[in-house]
Amino acid sequence: MKPQDLQYTLDWIAIRELVAEYGQAIDFGKDTGDWSRWVNVFTPQVTADYSRLFEGEPVTMAREQMAQVGGNALAAFSRVQHATANTVRTHFKGDTEAQVMAYADVGHFFSLGGVPQEWTVVIRYTHDLEKTPEGWRIRRVMLDPIHFRGNPLGLDLVKGKRLV
Repeated sequence: MKPQDLQYTLDWIAIRELVAEYGQAIDFGKDTGDWSRWVNVFTPQVTADYSRLFEGEPVTMAREQMAQVGGNALAAFSRVQHATANTVRTHFKGDTEAQVMAYADVGHFFSLGGVPQEWTVVIRYTHDLEKTPEGWRIRRVMLDPIHFRGNPLGLDLVKGKRLV
């Protein structure tokens, strides 16, 4: 695939849209309880590598299980906001495989004793993509936290700690 090809341009646009949808679909899932948009950004089997935030090992699962992963991680927050800054790099590995890196500021909002709180994490996502009959989908996602700001209790909440 060459950069001047029309297909290259169409794929590049589709990949940028997919990366934006990844974050927007999480926000939509948290706001509405409908995680189907987020589930649909993945291939039928997806590897989620959140080990740099949660520790442990990458996990491969059916994409439908990702709804539970997202719902559980965000249960303690009233809202979240993914501001995907840009696609840092798209590397095509062929006509049906690519890797893309993108940065995002992810705000997590919660209340502590009736006082609004915010915890934000700056993340670099690395997505391994596959072009499927459904279009480009994420086969593997790696979340690499770069910086945290705001109330540090947010990190404990995303890891499963709950306020009484």
